[in-house]
Parts: sequence; structure tokens; C-alpha cells
Amino acid sequence: MTLKGERNHYNVKFLKGYGHSIYVKNSKIVLKSNHDTFSEPETEEWFVKNMPYEKIVLQGKGYVSTEALSLLSQNNRNVILLDNHGKPVTFMNGMMDSLTATKYRMAQYDTFRNPEKREYLQKQIILMKQQSQLKLLKMIGSDVDSLPEKEHLASKVYFKEFAKFIPGKYGFQSRNQSFIRTSKNNATDIINALLNYGYSVLAGEISKFVCGFGLDPYFGFMHKTHTGFQPLVYDIIEPFRWLVDCSVFSIANHKDSRRQIKLKEYSNTRNGNVVMEYALIKRFLEMLERQFRCERKYEFKHGKKTVEGLKSVQEITIVKIFIQDLIDFCGCKNNLSSF
Repeated sequence: MTLKGERNHYNVKFLKGYGHSIYVKNSKIVLKSNHDTFSEPETEEWFVKNMPYEKIVLQGKGYVSTEALSLLSQNNRNVILLDNHGKPVTFMNGMMDSLTATKYRMAQYDTFRNPEKREYLQKQIILMKQQSQLKLLKMIGSDVDSLPEKEHLASKVYFKEFAKFIPGKYGFQSRNQSFIRTSKNNATDIINALLNYGYSVLAGEISKFVCGFGLDPYFGFMHKTHTGFQPLVYDIIEPFRWLVDCSVFSIANHKDSRRQIKLKEYSNTRNGNVVMEYALIKRFLEMLERQFRCERKYEFKHGKKTVEGLKSVQEITIVKIFIQDLIDFCGCKNNLSSF
């Protein structure tokens, strides 16, 4: 539903359940969701250029035709496949095929082999991540004004403080795993479960931009030895995790009971892992999408600007600007812009 006073959020579609599918029929994309085994499947048909969804999130056992994937990729629609715990299995999006893309990748590889430039990027990413974490803590009412320099210590301090602003009924104490590393420790509380989903969707957006520019997602700078999923995406997500954290905070503390996390909407398996109902995941992803589309003043060289040289830019657009700045840095045009 679209809530009163809210902008349309229909650019994200969540398909879940045994037998969900995406296929082409009569030149239209058919989206079928089967999240409720006791009800008839929900089906939509769209000509791809008229389809309001920019991203489609899939979970569970289903079917996607190669014809549908080709059509979606050609029209810049992102498909994100998650496992039952909200962690990414794969991202499906279009690839840039041009001489420009080849030049970008060559510059990326040259930067990867340059210890000085690689170290600079690592420091910038960590600095931007900590700045964004402090900004969010201040936004939600924390008095913390600094974090340890070492990343793993900073993360512990950050989530310990973040947990103070999450209602105790949800059982959240700290982050219990990385969202993308191979791990046997799946989320055991609802907040960690939602963080998993949010980070995965954000990573899907970043992967779309990375591949769209023609960069190699498997050559990162900060996590260059990381054996998990797409190290460059894992690098770039760091300064923007706060978008997910903010959405989780919002849904956990929302004043509107229709948008809160309801205890009946999730449960724990015998192993302690969290299982969420379709309605909760859908509502959270819609809230996250609104967070992506929120605007703030930002230094951007294109478009109409204020007297201060700033422009109102969507948060998700800032992610794209960051990647363009990274490309410029690899090509020796300039340094990364301040986040």
C-alpha cells in the first residue's frame, strides 16, 4: 500500500514462496508470487518498459526464464536472489560492453596493483564508513562522537551503541555476522535478520552500478583477499550501510503500528535462526526503498545547484556518484570526493 503523505514505492517487487516465477508471455513480463500456500498466487503482467519495478527481489524455490532475464537486463532492471536467511546468492543485471568499460577495468586493475593508491582507498573507505556511522548515531540520539580507528573495534562499539536504541523485546545486542561472508551463523534475532536483507538489497544496487560502469566486481581494494561475494561491492557498501541501519531503526521504533515489527510476523527455527513472514519483509524493503530515495544536499557537478554549489540528490544516486569518483581516482583524474 501507499501510505498517506508518502511517495510511491512501487519500484521494488518482492517474490517469495514455492513456485514463484518470472517469465515472458505475449511479449509481457509475468511476475508470479506464491508466498501464501493457502491462497491463489498473485500474478502481474507488464510490458517491460511500463513495469514500475526497478528491482525484483526473489526468495525461495522458483523459476526465472532466460528470456525474462535477458529482457530485464536489457532494460536495466535488477534481479536479486536471496537465500532463506536474506543473504545474497546472486545479482543479475546488465553489463556495460564498450571501449570505455575496458579502459575503466584496466585502470581498476592498475590501481589494484599499486600499493600506495590501494592504501589510500582503504583509509578513505574506513573514514567514510565511520563518519556515516557517527552521523546515524547522532541522528537517533546517541552521545558517541568518536569511534576506534581499527575497523573491527569501531564496528563493535557502533553496534553496541546502536543496540541501545532498539526496543529490548527484539533481543538485539550486536551484529552477529557479516552480511556477505560465508558463515554458518545466521541471524538469531529479528534485527540481524532485517540487516541481512537490507545489506543484500543495497549490495544488489551497488553491483548494478559497478557492472553498469564496466568495472570488475571481483577486484576490490579494501577486501582484496576476501573470499566472499564480489569484493568490490563489499568495499563500496561500507560507507552506505547506514542507509540500511537507519531503515531497521525506523521500522523497530515506528510510531505507526501498521509499520512496526510485529512479534507474530517472525519466529525461530529449532536451530535458533529467524524466519520472517512475507508481509514483514515486503514492508521493510519498501521502507528501505524510500530511504534510498530520500534527498539531501550534496556536491554534484551536474544539474541546477544552490548558491553554495550543492544540489538535492537522492541517497542511492550518491552511491553512483561515489563509484564514478572511484573510477576517476583509478584513472588519475582526481581524489575521491568527501562523503
